[in-house]
Amino acid sequence: MNIDHLFNHPQKIWFDASIMFIALVFDVVGIFLMYRRLDEMEDRLNKCSLITSNKRFWGDSIRGRMIRLCAVISAVAMPWWNIKRGTVDRQQVQDFPRGLKRVLQGMTIGGLIFITVAISDTLYKWLTR
Repeated sequence: MNIDHLFNHPQKIWFDASIMFIALVFDVVGIFLMYRRLDEMEDRLNKCSLITSNKRFWGDSIRGRMIRLCAVISAVAMPWWNIKRGTVDRQQVQDFPRGLKRVLQGMTIGGLIFITVAISDTLYKWLTR
């Protein structure tokens, strides 16, 4: 594959670049939430065993904060799943701030869309060889 092949598909380049930009935005939002709002979110969900066990186990490293943020996203964005398992307190999830809940739900939906687009893009490249 040479560079001419790259420039023969300008729509594909802009599509890929926009997907990567969206991924960068989600990463920046995630890093902001990890370092600025994670402790506040965990304090609001202090009765949830999913949150407290992850906080004790993973600690305060970069990887630990990322996994703890994923646990908070899981508790807030998918409460029906976690309430059924008994790892989340229903009242605390309902009392979670609406704006922050929307951000976490948006990150979940955006992540699913990103994974779907990445898989379809990979399949497209694989099938057009």
